[in-house]
Amino acid sequence: MKITRITVSVIVALNIASAARAQETLKGEVVAIDRASKKISIKLGGTVAPSDATAPTPFKVQDARMFDAVKPGDKVSFTAEREDGLMTIKNLTKE
Repeated sequence: MKITRITVSVIVALNIASAARAQETLKGEVVAIDRASKKISIKLGGTVAPSDATAPTPFKVQDARMFDAVKPGDKVSFTAEREDGLMTIKNLTKE
């Protein structure tokens, strides 16, 4: 019984941590825009991915109007959440 409570507590704590991380604002540079697959590739900056900072990360776009707001080379800040196994941009702001 005690092990079950501990296990449930750990699972709840991890879910809360994941939700908090999902709302974190990320920064990077737009590398490519692929309207056909509804994705924007962004080279993340800062301490988000220091070991692989040069590799662009593709993100699914929730709102197609985001494609018109940015172009390759633009510096952006954004929030993303995991939806159906894919990281999806919820908000995107050009800096």
